[in-house]
This record gives sequence, structure tokens and C-alpha cells, in this order.
Amino acid sequence: MVLLNATPVLRLGILGASQTAESIHLPALHALPTRFSLTILHDASADSLNRCQKRFNIKEITTSTSDVLNNPDVDLVLNLLPFEYHEQHTIAALEAGKHVMVEVPLTLSIDGLRRIRAATKKGTVNSRFEGGPKVFVGCARRYAPCFTENFKNELASLDRIYYARCRNIAGPLVAPASQSSNGDSIDGLGNAYNLSLNLNGSSSTNGSLTVPNTIINTSKFHTLLTDIFGNTDDITSDRIAFARFLGTTGSHDLSLVRESFGYPDAVANISITDPFYSAMFHYTDNTKVEHPFTMIYEAGIDAVPRCDSHLTVYGAGKTITLEYDFPCPSGSGEGAMRVIVEEAETPEAKANGSAENGSNGSNGTSPVANSRIKRTVHTSTVAEAYERHGNVTAKTDTADALNDLKLVRMIFEHYDRQCGTIRTPLG
Repeated sequence: MVLLNATPVLRLGILGASQTAESIHLPALHALPTRFSLTILHDASADSLNRCQKRFNIKEITTSTSDVLNNPDVDLVLNLLPFEYHEQHTIAALEAGKHVMVEVPLTLSIDGLRRIRAATKKGTVNSRFEGGPKVFVGCARRYAPCFTENFKNELASLDRIYYARCRNIAGPLVAPASQSSNGDSIDGLGNAYNLSLNLNGSSSTNGSLTVPNTIINTSKFHTLLTDIFGNTDDITSDRIAFARFLGTTGSHDLSLVRESFGYPDAVANISITDPFYSAMFHYTDNTKVEHPFTMIYEAGIDAVPRCDSHLTVYGAGKTITLEYDFPCPSGSGEGAMRVIVEEAETPEAKANGSAENGSNGSNGTSPVANSRIKRTVHTSTVAEAYERHGNVTAKTDTADALNDLKLVRMIFEHYDRQCGTIRTPLG
């Protein structure tokens, strides 16, 4: 990562000790002592702070964000707070001359992105790093070796894409909310699977499934929604839920999809049945000869503690699946990504047998009885994805965040058309 040019070991100040941070981020960072040093950790919960400090040997803990933002021994601020706090604390860190890593999305607001870019320029005068402070948007799935080296290469090898499916249906990953000193309820779930929201602060009940509320500051979140939609009349309960979804796990999915396929030609048939969401994307595969294909996106939360998450691409003779189980609802911290390639075996392979499928062509078994599918698996761990964060030039910067934001805007604009709320100069 480009930040390593300034210092061999990045000294981290972390905002938010959520369950996601404790089970995913902190173990991965702690496992890379030659890349990162955990200098100071912030959270509103003293119990979370004490537990994390003891487990990960963190030098200092605090319940004040300013202790992190103004700490002279911090090179990089890792902003793991809920996404309505991304802009505020990212700007404060940049203006203090510090690098910032923030979980995707950086922001869902075009104006917010402009303000962050302005803060980057302003922070140059206070920064001790050559070129000034930089913003890095964390999206571990896009840095995992099995994605960058296996999935993308297999995708490029297809003569044609016929169909694609992206799914992210997961069980709950919930940490108890705590109360901060300024009265805002902060649970630090920046990347959790709590997707159902109400501005009145209540929980949402869907049949037998109760989804905990994750709005941290209703005033701040309402301001962000106004920034996104531009008109308070359009801030319906569905748009609130959809915005929260795209501000949490949905943004990770879409960022991965955009790097894999680019921008869709069109977005269609958005369905919001909070806390489940689906959409249809129409693409043109023009890598060799132009062919249209459709991608179905489906996501949501239920009460089953598992992660059914993948991106699958179907070609004529090959199916490529990228499976990912982090953030993992079990909280085990053992999240991983796998690329699974399934393709039809050649007649020669069937006759000779396939070790991968457990067959033995030399034992007299008829090749007809053997499996007709050759299956190859490549695996990457969360730690490997984070190590790539520290070794490569960051591709997920503010320019990349703008590209993610453009895709989100396409989705919002289609939903406006679908609901008949597109506004013209005449109203």
C-alpha cells in the first residue's frame, strides 16, 4: 500500500470496537505486526475496550474520539463507526493530517464526497507525510488473492457470460448497544447485518423475525438521507431501510460486482421487503463479442447463524463461484474466501480419471460412472486480504469510491422511476 512509503509500520488509531471489529479487523491486524501497530482504540463501551485491550495488547484505550484523532502517535485512523459517522470523523482525521481507512461505503452522498476531498487538500499543511493524507476505503473482498488472481483470471477466460448471481443472505451479527457521553447510542456496528431501520428509534418486526435497530443518531442519519435523496418527501420507510442496507453490507457486494463486471446498462425490478432486498441488473458482455446477460442480486438477514454469500458467473462450459464468509456471523474470526471453478471434463480426463473428483481411471472403473464435473478450489483468508492492504497501492481510494457511488445512484434513480417519484422542473 502506498502509505508504507511514509513509515514501515503504520501506527493505528481505531474508532469503534464493535463485534465485527473484534472478530474480524482486530485479529487480522494483530496478526500482521510488521505492517500495523495498534496504538489506541476508541469505543463507547468500557467493557468492549477492556476486553479488546487485553486480547490484542493495545497500548491505549479511550471513550473519546478526539483522543484518537489528535493523538501524535497515530499515522492512520481506522474508522469502523456506523456509516453516518464516516464523513464526520474522516474529515476530522484528514484535517489533522492523518491517513484514514474507512469501511466501504466512504459515503452515499455526492456532496459528502466533495467535502472529504476538500479535507484531504486542507490536511496537507498539517501532514508529515509526503503528498499529504490519503483516504483508503476498506473492502477486503476486493483484495483477497483468490479474487484478484483466480476469480478475475477465470472470468476473463470465459468466451461469454450467460448469467450471474450475487447473493448475501446471512444470520445476525449483533453487539449490544452502549450509550456514549453525548447521549448518542453507539454500538459501532459499521459493517453488521442489522438492516432494518426506523427514524423513530423502534425495532422492526417481520413475522417472527425481529431485527434490532441500528440507527445511531437519528438527526445525523436524517441529515444524511436528505443529502442523498434531496427531498424530505421522498424519505419513506422503504428508502430508509434501503439506504441503511446500501450503507452496510450491500456496499461491499456492489463494490465487488462493479470491479467484476463494470457498470450495468440498466437496473430493473428492485424489490424491498425489509430486511430482504433484490434487484436485477442488465449488462453487455463485450470482452470478445457483445452479448447481453442478466445478474440477479439478492440479500437479506434472517435468524439462522450462517453466511450464504457468493458471486457466481455462468459460462457455456464453466461456472465460477466466489464464496465469502466474512464478516462471519459466528464471530469466529476465521472468515475466508473461496473461488470454486466447475467445468465439464474433457473425454481424455474422464478416461484417465480425475484425482480431484476421487475417481481412478486405472482401476477398471468405467469412465461413464465418473463425475462429469472437474472442480477446482482456491482459498484466501481474511489475514491475507489485510496483508494485501499493506502491500499494494490502494485501488479503493476516493476516485474508486466515486465509482461505487455512481452505481448506488443508478439504483436509487431506478427505484424512483419504479415508484413514480422522478421529479422534473415542472414537479
